[in-house]
Amino acid sequence: MKSKMKISVSKSALREVLREALATTPPITQRGNDDKAFTNTVPQRLPISPSDQVATQLHVQRPPVEDPDFEPANSEELGRALDSLASLVPDGSVGKFYREFVAMIDKYLSESDENIED
Repeated sequence: MKSKMKISVSKSALREVLREALATTPPITQRGNDDKAFTNTVPQRLPISPSDQVATQLHVQRPPVEDPDFEPANSEELGRALDSLASLVPDGSVGKFYREFVAMIDKYLSESDENIED
């Protein structure tokens, strides 16, 4: 089954797109005695290269990390709580804190793997 989609564009939106395209395109250059006296050159675009991304949100409620009874319910809450706690680490201790945190995660992952094998 074929579906048809109607696309409508306002004149002002089209003008804006054309204005942007013309602003980023080099001027018309003259070539030799070819059939086409003038040609418009299109600038080369860099290829898109994928990279790892981290999802962020501008505003989130700060977890009550100062409450000794607080415990995150899931990994998303854990991430927000750790973000809050990480802001308390002095700059001179960030590297050590990070290495110890990674070691702790490795420990929990290996314990999890051992429980799966049993």
